[in-house]
Amino acid sequence: MGNQQDEVYGRGAFQLYGSELQVKISDLLADVFGRDDLTCWAGDWRGILYFTLDDEDGVDPQQLFGFDPSTGDSGELATLPELMAAIDRGDITDAVDGTGFAKWLADTGSTELAVATCAPTVELEFIGGSPDERVTEPRDVVTHVALAAVIMGRLQALDVQPGDPIPDEIFDQTRWE
Repeated sequence: MGNQQDEVYGRGAFQLYGSELQVKISDLLADVFGRDDLTCWAGDWRGILYFTLDDEDGVDPQQLFGFDPSTGDSGELATLPELMAAIDRGDITDAVDGTGFAKWLADTGSTELAVATCAPTVELEFIGGSPDERVTEPRDVVTHVALAAVIMGRLQALDVQPGDPIPDEIFDQTRWE
């Protein structure tokens, strides 16, 4: 990739990461997923990250996956060429809920979202947060992903299953030190 620069589309609704951010966020996702064969190419205003798997048997290395730290969900979305075509056509913002982003901008009085920031849900959806309730101040995407990973790890450590009430211990920092 060389020395690719960050690119922002739709006032920050979609962010194509340059070389430095690709490495930083790819390393973070490698820790989250426990694998080192992925490349994070982009993120969107909701905090969803877009990545490829470089060495997965049976998976095209151009296959793009999405990971939503707020829900914990990930899955196949498109291919890198399809992503680049959506950027070239100018409809990438529509693909990432540009209407919701425009509403968030208006509601917060913001004019744009800087690269490597996002407006995730106030509470992570996997612990009961609503996709309709978003932070009013942008959050660093690395912080958002790291926080979600920590909370998910705590849920797993306490063997909390889907549908179980969220125990207060999740948020007791002294328990986890």
